[in-house]
Amino acid sequence: MKNKDYVSQKKRQKAPKQEAPKGRPFPVVKMLVVAGLIAAFVGGLLFIKDDSNDFQDQAPTVHKKAVRKSKPLPPPPEDEEWSFIEELENKNVEVESEELKDRGPYKMQCASFRSQSDAEGFKARIAFAGFESQVIPSQGTSGMWYKVILGPFERKRDAEKTRHILKRNDIRGCQIWLWR
Repeated sequence: MKNKDYVSQKKRQKAPKQEAPKGRPFPVVKMLVVAGLIAAFVGGLLFIKDDSNDFQDQAPTVHKKAVRKSKPLPPPPEDEEWSFIEELENKNVEVESEELKDRGPYKMQCASFRSQSDAEGFKARIAFAGFESQVIPSQGTSGMWYKVILGPFERKRDAEKTRHILKRNDIRGCQIWLWR
């Protein structure tokens, strides 16, 4: 069952009619001031117009320009034959290029672990990315380390390409070094 709203059922009383407010009286003083300003402006324009006739009555002075004698134009240029176009087309340029010295094969070390099992697990992650890696044991000053490396790469560009692929597979921190 709906709840009834008893407040809105009460009859409203009509509001008493309000009288329209009386209009303001016509601003006579303001209109006289505006009319006076307009009359002064028009009078000023007429005064300026009357003064301009004095200047028109005077004879205009004509300034004679000095007539110059024009020099005769030089003869048109002869058709020049330029030989550099043919020279450029037929010229061979010899450039001495220095051969880039290949510094040798590169390796990429991706991790170094204390335990061989961790190194083998990381090697498996690299294998899932599609690359073959090696675990190399190394004796350091603080004990035995197991390095996970990839390579050898003939060019550094190949190693960089492999490193970017490994980054996309969430294997970060690989460093590229010369194979020694």
